[in-house]
Amino acid sequence: MREQQGRVVMVSGDEGFATGLVAELNRCAAVEQRPQHHCALQFVYAGSAEQARRLAAEDGLLQAVLIDAAALPDAAAVIAELNRLRPELDLFLMPVAEVDYGPLPIELLDRQDGKPAHLYRQVRTAIQRRARTPFADTLRDYVYSAKDPWHTPGHSGGDSLRDSPWVSDFYQMMGEHVFNTDLSVSVQSLDSLLEPHSVIQEAQELAAVAFGADHTFFVTNGTSTANKVIMQQLLGAGGKVILDQACHKSVHHAVVLFGAEPVYLQASLNPHFGFYGPVPRQRVLAAIDAHPDSRLLVLTSCTYDGFRYDLAPIIAHAHAAGIKVLIDEAWYAHGRFHPQLRPCALESGADYVTQSTHKMLSAFSQASMIHVADPDFDEHRFRENLNMHTSTSPQYAMIASLDVARKQMSMEGFQRLQACFDIATQLREGINRTGVFRVLTLADMLPAELVDDDVLLDPCKLSVDVSGSGFSARQIQLALFEDYGIQVEKVTHNTLSILVTLGATDSKVLRLLNALSKLALKAPANRSATPPRRSVTPLPALSEFACLPRDAYFGNCRVVPLASGGRGVNSDLIGAISADQIVPYPPGIPVLIPGQIVTAEIADFLFDLYHSNTGIEIHGLVNDSDQACLRLLEE
Repeated sequence: MREQQGRVVMVSGDEGFATGLVAELNRCAAVEQRPQHHCALQFVYAGSAEQARRLAAEDGLLQAVLIDAAALPDAAAVIAELNRLRPELDLFLMPVAEVDYGPLPIELLDRQDGKPAHLYRQVRTAIQRRARTPFADTLRDYVYSAKDPWHTPGHSGGDSLRDSPWVSDFYQMMGEHVFNTDLSVSVQSLDSLLEPHSVIQEAQELAAVAFGADHTFFVTNGTSTANKVIMQQLLGAGGKVILDQACHKSVHHAVVLFGAEPVYLQASLNPHFGFYGPVPRQRVLAAIDAHPDSRLLVLTSCTYDGFRYDLAPIIAHAHAAGIKVLIDEAWYAHGRFHPQLRPCALESGADYVTQSTHKMLSAFSQASMIHVADPDFDEHRFRENLNMHTSTSPQYAMIASLDVARKQMSMEGFQRLQACFDIATQLREGINRTGVFRVLTLADMLPAELVDDDVLLDPCKLSVDVSGSGFSARQIQLALFEDYGIQVEKVTHNTLSILVTLGATDSKVLRLLNALSKLALKAPANRSATPPRRSVTPLPALSEFACLPRDAYFGNCRVVPLASGGRGVNSDLIGAISADQIVPYPPGIPVLIPGQIVTAEIADFLFDLYHSNTGIEIHGLVNDSDQACLRLLEE
């Protein structure tokens, strides 16, 4: 195991006092450092607020800052700036007695204490508190205690598989700890995800601090469930909700489940590359003004392609109308841990945030979190709603991975993300050097109607334009996979999406750049230097709702073919009411929601798409006697 290192900076204008104290603290660290203390601390001196700010912006090993208010002008402003840059850092203040520093995220130290060893221990304890993984540690200790299981699950720590002539290969492939960490609620020391009161509760409280929430809840069946829990909390037996048409399908499902009345906002589109971006700000604000009786606004930030809203003015406008705000940050769990990525949704004022911790951080698939900052939060009711959607037999390794992912971001998130940015820069420069492929900029990707909306792009998500190669994106995707053993995140008709996560490495960079360089050499000699601009057909306009989605989905329905005897669109569709969600993939945005009227434009779009041979799937169609059909509400 690599040594854990951390740096602590003391900021003071009194160089003699500060350098002397720093020397004493380093002596204490050398004497008292023990393996159980986890992190080897080094204390350094900064003579000004600017030096401290520079260290916070550049030093990935920095864990804490000591601020000598007696010898530093405007210490409160220094604290606020450091917290803005690195909210995960432990901040300690040696205060001036007569000054009120307000509700700042600090711990207080006595400048006149005269006991450096005591001060060192206070700092070390605070850092150790952040580095704890209460649930993961308890799970590890239980596994290593080697108890005999006479309880669920039936594989009993893998014993049912290990010696089997038929399935022992599965055991060998997965490894023993996959099985012996798969335990039961019978193990009381592991707490209860449904009613946490010990190690899970403590892990969630640490996560709330790390992610800047009032409350955090672990979810073991993904952000799909997290979104439904929050919408059940806020909509209950119905209510109006404003939401982006491009929201995740779980949000649309929740509209059906809870009898909500949706107000859909049409997503923006870059037709050349097929990127669907955020909803234009004025469109969101206008919907809030037109529907002040709405109970919830739901937006996705950042998007699959990396677009980030400027959320603060939108959330403030919603709050002024008394509307709660849920931001789906499934793709942005890393957003709080580097100043280049902030502000995140919670810092912009969101009441509820859902995050797929597994998408960008070091958690297992399906591991997600719900963060709450709602001043009107009803915790008892929320726990009941959460329990309705949570298994009574959760996967304990998944819970442990959430605990560990939080610790990693708290202790080294800034450093890891800086490494991600460096790798993204290497990829961008290397791909652009091929002269055939290029990484798109925000200006390339941004739909025209968003240019004044202060939209940003997550640097960890790279979109590569392949249109200059003479090959389609799917051909490049297949060649990367079959010839070079590389799997990319997704494709449009002319772009590849590359996701730079915490697990990106220099060796992976070399292999990807090598593969793209070789594919660039295979580009047809007669390819156009300026490839033709092929546009994506926009989704049809949103149609009116004839009834609530819930009423349509659960109503009496008939199945009607999309085509009429193979001669064209079935005219019986026009004016009928859809009972299902109809979603083409890509882009994964519904063109019909239960309760919507099927217009001629929508019917023509689906017919043309179904017969286009583009490889685009249409989810929600019914296959009846080898005919593509729609489920429609009976008249």
